[in-house]
Amino acid sequence: MKKFLKIFSWFLILMGLLVTLGFVYNEQKSLLCTDLKIIIDVDNGHEFIDIKDILAIVNKSGDSIVGQSIAGIDVGKLEKLIENHPSIANAEVYKTINGEINVKVQQRNPIIRIFPVNNDGFYIDEEGEFMPLSSKYSARVLMANGNIVGGVSTWSGLSIPQIMRNDSLAKKTILDDLFLLADFINKDEFWKAQIQQVYVDTNREIELIPRVGNHRIIIGDVSGLKEKFEKLMIFYNEGLNKTGWNEYHTINLKYQNQIVCTKI
Repeated sequence: MKKFLKIFSWFLILMGLLVTLGFVYNEQKSLLCTDLKIIIDVDNGHEFIDIKDILAIVNKSGDSIVGQSIAGIDVGKLEKLIENHPSIANAEVYKTINGEINVKVQQRNPIIRIFPVNNDGFYIDEEGEFMPLSSKYSARVLMANGNIVGGVSTWSGLSIPQIMRNDSLAKKTILDDLFLLADFINKDEFWKAQIQQVYVDTNREIELIPRVGNHRIIIGDVSGLKEKFEKLMIFYNEGLNKTGWNEYHTINLKYQNQIVCTKI
């Protein structure tokens, strides 16, 4: 008898749970979207997108999702639509129990702006993804010009990491080297402030243009970046700080264990 009562009690609890879940399901099914809240992460200081841009994506069909059935709103689909925007790195869309749709957006963080020959400029972000320029905002990042070919459309569907893993693609471009250089500079506060421009000459050798000083810094390729910049820092501290920052025309770091300079 006790066993029967125990089983019957569990049966009643289960039935009650099913009834409650059914009630909640029906409530959610009839619940309408009451509000759309959008939060854009601006911690990296960029303003490529605003709330109007997100609203345009979410309400792409022309009808506002506010007032629609909350159950019929596919948050996964909305996330994918938002993440298709070239300036957006990540989107999180979720529903609340009171009928709100919350959208959290993280913008891409460009680290270098490329000015290729005979093509529109573009950015490369910290993940190695290509970004077209924006008509509403220009990021203050390292710039690169000179003998650089190919625009965003040239590398459609690809990223820098994918190019680096493909030897035949890597041989066709210097963008992978520029990304590695920009990544190195961007992670050091001093060099990020000091180096303002990268120039690629006809031999695909890389020169740097500093903000302070009239010199050009020749690094050649991106091998041994850590050692090259360590040499440059020593030369800055022990050389230019004593002789003056406008004494030299070029500072060549290409050669191992030495710095070759030409005076103005």
